[in-house]
Amino acid sequence: MSRRTRLSVLIALCAASLLVAGCGATTERPQGQDDGGDGGAAECTPGEVSDVPVPEPLVVDVPADDALANMVPAKVKSDGKLTIATDASYPPNEFTLEGSDDIIGMDVDLGNAIGKALGVEAEFVNASFDGILAGLQAGRYELAMSSFTDTKEREQIVDFVTYFEAGTSTMVRKCNPKGIETLEDLCGKTVGAQNGTIQLDQLTKAEAEGSLVKTCTDAGKDPVKGQGFPKQTDVNAALQANRIDAYLADTPVVNYAVKTTGNAFEKVGEDADTAPYGIAIPKTAGTMKDAVQGAVQQLMSDGNYQKILDNWGLTGGIEEAKINGAIY
Repeated sequence: MSRRTRLSVLIALCAASLLVAGCGATTERPQGQDDGGDGGAAECTPGEVSDVPVPEPLVVDVPADDALANMVPAKVKSDGKLTIATDASYPPNEFTLEGSDDIIGMDVDLGNAIGKALGVEAEFVNASFDGILAGLQAGRYELAMSSFTDTKEREQIVDFVTYFEAGTSTMVRKCNPKGIETLEDLCGKTVGAQNGTIQLDQLTKAEAEGSLVKTCTDAGKDPVKGQGFPKQTDVNAALQANRIDAYLADTPVVNYAVKTTGNAFEKVGEDADTAPYGIAIPKTAGTMKDAVQGAVQQLMSDGNYQKILDNWGLTGGIEEAKINGAIY
């Protein structure tokens, strides 16, 4: 995230894969669930794909703050544009609608409001998630807003200003055919995540915070089979087509996918590893991080921040924007 306001990318993917995965087909419940007493597997019918309205982008009235604007680097002020990189495949935070190149979502509305507070125009650029931070270091972008978890490892190469909190959730196909209830149940399963994300690290690296590789090893179980995909929409399509057993993604993204696919998907287990999102800023940008932190805090104080979250149906708001606020 004129625009289409009825079908999200995820709905389109689900509809396109009906013949492959049976989005509205009956599915046997996993072994161990109630079979209705007839000795065979009970049937479970996923919900039909629903025509859920996508929220309209929210434009908020934010006056420019001269003190904050003075902290913006001269190059940005000279052309009046703030180039912000994002991977627009992660609804409702940043995404595009079918047939449109317009990037919309919570991060976009917030980025536009930050630009107003700094006296410049925000310009979002669609980029591959796993290449954004390198592009930021190379000077191709001034900021990055793409649902980045602020981590101590990432803080070694960029600065962050925190603006939201999200956990990791587990998604399966409706009726949960593999009976997945806990993270340990993912051991031995094929589990997807978007390339470059914390979740893919958890699926493939023993040293990652919350590593499922370590969880499975310590439990004496078969290793999880982590599979990365270029975009979150690719992850959703893989799950719908039964190419993976489950996927891990940020909680707001999982919640939105459940809602916008008419319950073709199902969220299972408990949310884990809640951590702050951060706006990424080059280490070489001087006081830009202070300007962004001040702008986000202003939006929190004047109520516009909460308006933006409410518009996209999001919880996870925070009260204080911090510079480099990683918790792990």
